[in-house]
Amino acid sequence: MKIKNLPSTILFLLLPIFAMAQDEYCGARQPDFSEKNMDEATLHRMQELELFTQQWISENQTKVSLREIITIPVVVHIVWMDESENFTDLEVEAQIDGLTADFRKLNENRAIIPTTFQPLAADVEIEFCLASVDPNGKETNGIVRTQTDFTNVGTTYSTNRRRICYNDIGGSNSWDSEDYINIWVGQLGGVIGIGTFPGEEISTEDGIFIDPSAFGFFCSSSKGYFHGRTLTHEMGHFFNLHHIWGKSGCDTGDLVDDTPMQDTNYKDQCPTHPISSCGSEDMFMNYMDYTNDDCMAMFTKGQKERMLAALDSEYRVSLKSSGACDFGNIKDITLTPDDILLFPNPASDCVHIDLDLDNDLPVRMAIFDTAGREIYSNQVFVKDLRTFDISNISNGIYFIYFESNDQFASKKLIIDN
Repeated sequence: MKIKNLPSTILFLLLPIFAMAQDEYCGARQPDFSEKNMDEATLHRMQELELFTQQWISENQTKVSLREIITIPVVVHIVWMDESENFTDLEVEAQIDGLTADFRKLNENRAIIPTTFQPLAADVEIEFCLASVDPNGKETNGIVRTQTDFTNVGTTYSTNRRRICYNDIGGSNSWDSEDYINIWVGQLGGVIGIGTFPGEEISTEDGIFIDPSAFGFFCSSSKGYFHGRTLTHEMGHFFNLHHIWGKSGCDTGDLVDDTPMQDTNYKDQCPTHPISSCGSEDMFMNYMDYTNDDCMAMFTKGQKERMLAALDSEYRVSLKSSGACDFGNIKDITLTPDDILLFPNPASDCVHIDLDLDNDLPVRMAIFDTAGREIYSNQVFVKDLRTFDISNISNGIYFIYFESNDQFASKKLIIDN
């Protein structure tokens, strides 16, 4: 919707047309800028934030174009009932790396972005790390595990408190939301993800909630959310992005200039471009639509502007100066086999290959069979998460090889299709 640079009086006339978005896919309480889905105090905060956002965008075009990588610490609270919901450290690390890849335009499927939209696709220049320092200053891996006795722990309440957010009622206490993004993984009772908007919730319940069925990477699924992009979508809400289609129909939008008006979402679909509505081609491959994970591929430059504005707002600005991503001296990092993450291993259908290093070095990556034949080779960046279709590769033992700055390491991969 073209709303940029409007006077504040006109802006307030337009704001009420935006409606709450909550359904069986995304439970984010998208502001409708009325008192229909929020109390008066929250409504005032949302209105003030939108005015701040539009003013920030109009005044900071140069700042948006400068390369400034922002790294934000996250803590992942695994609140599990069934053992299948208790994700391994490697699975959590792969999910957070995938989140960074999406925000840095390093996602493995970015080639599917249509030529029409490629000039609009943005490297948001936000990265995420699992916190290495906890609120008490102690070393951590950024993962907290809690077994619970409560079903749908993420969407049930006790004495007006969201159960998953508190130790004493079956969940996991949040870490200080000024220094960490809290991500809770637990049963959500019908929705697969919820992201809180800046200023929407009290600090102890501010963050992102992901159902176990939509967390992490899977090679295949009967449902469309198996590449970890529910977290990418909800992180968009956390940084003040709306659904790309607004409410519905062609009279509302998402408050972003460069996303075409779109009359509906494409839930559980992977359409073929082009599809048009509202007089233009739909950007259904945007992370803020509902398309299948393997068909989501981009944020736009306008969406980047909104997210950077959110990071300068009073509700998110402290995250930029958090000291919880303490990587130490990255120059001293040595490439070892332990730095190569393979998931799953043994693998069938697909495998995720990543380097667990906290920098963005270019590296040579290759895959060899046991006879020493090279079956894949490419120059990649450390933070460029790679997902490979291995369904056509013969069963057997292979070696993943990385080389950078005269250092090299390899790891064994077993393929069992």
